[in-house]
Amino acid sequence: MKAIYDIVITNPAEEDLFEIGRYISKELLEPDTARRHISRIADAISTLENRPLRATLINDARLAQVGIRSIIVDHYFIFYIVSEKIKTVTIIRVLNSRRDWQNLL
Repeated sequence: MKAIYDIVITNPAEEDLFEIGRYISKELLEPDTARRHISRIADAISTLENRPLRATLINDARLAQVGIRSIIVDHYFIFYIVSEKIKTVTIIRVLNSRRDWQNLL
């Protein structure tokens, strides 16, 4: 199926992904687990090419006002904004669900 939306990953989101992989691989000494997590996150991001509006807006007035949505993969929130006008999904952060993500966005 041809993608309807383009995916753009911001620098902070790229850094988040790098840090997730580094932490699991180096700190927890689980490189195979790190690869699996990053792969599942990447697969979930790619599904947004065709159905980005399936997730509701974040349940936070300030974040919902700017159109932030999220999907969950394992213990990670993938935060993104959809631009219908230019058919783009911008991944803004990928954060562990235990972090204080409301103050990081």
